Amino acid sequence: MPNRRLRGALIGSGSIAQYHLAAWQQIPDVEIVAISNRTTARAGELALRFGIGTDHVHPSTAALLAAEQQLDFVDIVTAPDLHRADVEQSAAAGVAHILCQKPLAPTMDDALAMRDAVRFHGATLTTNENWRWRSWYRQLKDVLDSKRLGEPRYARIAAHHNVALGHPGAPPPILQRQSYTASMSHFLVMEWGVHLIDTLRMLLGEPQWVHAAMSQASPYFQGEDRAVISLGFSGIIASIDISWATHASPSPPTLLEETTIEGDVGTISLIPNRGDGDLIRLVEALPLEALPIDRERPWSPVAVTSTPAHDGNIAAAYQASFTAAHRHYVHSWLSNQLPETHIDDNLRTMEVMFAAYRSAESNEVIRLEGVPNSQ
Repeated sequence: MPNRRLRGALIGSGSIAQYHLAAWQQIPDVEIVAISNRTTARAGELALRFGIGTDHVHPSTAALLAAEQQLDFVDIVTAPDLHRADVEQSAAAGVAHILCQKPLAPTMDDALAMRDAVRFHGATLTTNENWRWRSWYRQLKDVLDSKRLGEPRYARIAAHHNVALGHPGAPPPILQRQSYTASMSHFLVMEWGVHLIDTLRMLLGEPQWVHAAMSQASPYFQGEDRAVISLGFSGIIASIDISWATHASPSPPTLLEETTIEGDVGTISLIPNRGDGDLIRLVEALPLEALPIDRERPWSPVAVTSTPAHDGNIAAAYQASFTAAHRHYVHSWLSNQLPETHIDDNLRTMEVMFAAYRSAESNEVIRLEGVPNSQ
């Protein structure tokens, strides 16, 4: 890679774009020199806010690629049904590194075509899966790798929110931020569950099978807004239990899903804010010689440690995962290494996600056989 700042361009200016731009601003090896969007007024607003010259605001991907020379990378934050065309155009234009917001594509055929396009043109393609870069999930990964839990046996991620139902007289705010979601036939799992599938893969490895049940309740969306997904890893049973159609009582702000991983000798949990902040709780079995004894009775056979998952600044903690992910991508590009969520890795996340949809339709366990090497 060149011995200078990497020149990048942002394709798209939807609600997630500001977090990508804020991340790039915190990385000294990078400058974002251009932006495109079908609604140029929105792109222009972001350009002014993030120091991009207004003469580098373009109405389309094609216009941006034609006008901007010597781009080292593009960052695609358009709607999922536009990703394939944006990736294929960028690869054909000679862009070396392509970053694409999740979900990578609305179909597996599209995702495989994108992989084949970047292979043909010698580019790299990486999916922005920032959830695995949330610091509390990295801490869980460190604990698992240290074997403090022994061998993991069970994992569960659960969270129920009201994202799709709205409130009396008021449609869901997500329709203002991401209006395209209303017509998506695949909604909750594609928009949110894919993050959790990818995170479980990062924590536990590759699953061998999946079974799922999904339902739809909101009148505002075509796709599912509830899902329970069971996953079989080597010696581990895991589940993802999520809803965007839950009438829940107001609660303190949190960024955590309720998460538990149980091992032979310990359990680690993410505990959403219940008034004392977002917490990470580690329970470790004490060895026999360490058990505190009083009148021949053990006080407790375990040691319990609770630590804050972050410093309490919700906005900063949310942004931090984008910044950590983007910093990792740049480090990988500069050192000629593949990022964690490079195309071949992320295709395995996509395989699990689409298998979950097939399972929900057929009510069958789907065996995961791997991703085809080429179409």
